[in-house]
Amino acid sequence: MGKGLTAAQRRAVTGSDPSTGRVTARGEVCTGLAAAGLAVRHARSGQFYLTPEGRRVRAELSAAAAPAPSDSSSAPDPERTEVGAGRGQFVADDGSGAAPAAAGRAAEVAAAWEGLRQIRAVLGDGAVEVPAAWERERPVHAVALALEAAGVPPHRGGPAGYRVAPAGHPGLVEVTWSATGSGPAALARVAALLGPRGWQATEHRTRGGDPYLLVSPRHA
Repeated sequence: MGKGLTAAQRRAVTGSDPSTGRVTARGEVCTGLAAAGLAVRHARSGQFYLTPEGRRVRAELSAAAAPAPSDSSSAPDPERTEVGAGRGQFVADDGSGAAPAAAGRAAEVAAAWEGLRQIRAVLGDGAVEVPAAWERERPVHAVALALEAAGVPPHRGGPAGYRVAPAGHPGLVEVTWSATGSGPAALARVAALLGPRGWQATEHRTRGGDPYLLVSPRHA
């Protein structure tokens, strides 16, 4: 876990942006992380971003530094905390009420989405049309961010909005619409918006006839 890293490199890894993985440290620190396979430099911006291995090391370092929970029943949901349960960190709104509307929310969403596109470009040789491996490991967060960035309203107790939740299969999520009467039309719009953003969606219905989308990452 972080074996062979200097103290400055460990601080750079754990202090990287929780949403985008951008590393803000001295040039020699970033270069050392890149040489270790933990970061990669974006060709156009010159910024360094954590690779999937770098994110794994960050998670391990953070877990080692965190105090042990006193009550296992209050353990956080990794889908919601990986990119931001702490103060000042971004949390994609999955429609569950965990990320209430706040001043400046639109700017935060736009910045997080742009950061995610940069991650795709760095790890996908410039391609931004398909999700990065990091997104595939956290599909609820990634799909929720794609929808919020596209201007689709999340469910926040109002008359209409999306909800994103884990599906019964790894890597897949379900998207539902809180206003049942307009559900099919709204979900069709959601599916159309997700396609160009790296996710493919197919419509299904529950046994009770309620529509929902089953969403998976595009592969090409």
